[in-house]
Amino acid sequence: MKKHFYIFRHGQTIWNAEGRPQGQHEYPVPLTVVGQEQAQKLAEKLKDKKIKLIISSDLLRAQQTGEIVAKTLKTPIVFDKRLREVNYGILNGLYTIEREEVYPDFKKSYENPEIPFPEGESLRQVALRMIDVIKDACAKYSYRAIGLSSHGHAITSLIEEVFGYPVQRVENCDYVHITYDLDKDKFEGLELPPKREIYKPIIPNY
Repeated sequence: MKKHFYIFRHGQTIWNAEGRPQGQHEYPVPLTVVGQEQAQKLAEKLKDKKIKLIISSDLLRAQQTGEIVAKTLKTPIVFDKRLREVNYGILNGLYTIEREEVYPDFKKSYENPEIPFPEGESLRQVALRMIDVIKDACAKYSYRAIGLSSHGHAITSLIEEVFGYPVQRVENCDYVHITYDLDKDKFEGLELPPKREIYKPIIPNY
């Protein structure tokens, strides 16, 4: 059976506003007031999608976003760390200029999905764990529509792996709509982010 997944990025955080990449930094970065408002607007957009469950990353910013959406949609919410943002390793929480000082070759990890970030993971590893969440949800739940609360770079990694094109960007509380047929092992993209016409890796301020 084909199932629908609405995969959304969390709302704005203080670090987003500062242009500071978060990754899996141990500091629990909460949503700003703007981020909370974005999450509420997202929930309103999703009201007619017949979503029956929210699965959320356990990182605070995604958790708070997922909880706002789940409350509005009156659905249960569960947490899965496989929906976390990319683990940038020693680069978690560092500004771009700091990353260049700590590890000058870090851009290679953006350019090649097989190259892990230093002491972290590769973009392909991120995409594969995201795919596993979707396949497991199809096998475990009977719901036709499920919402996933995740992170910008994790979502773009998933889209690039599954649909094979470089993504422009996923903004705070943007969502993508894809389907997955477990029997046919087939993905379909119904609402996807715009494609980058010239392939140049974007280093996101997540």
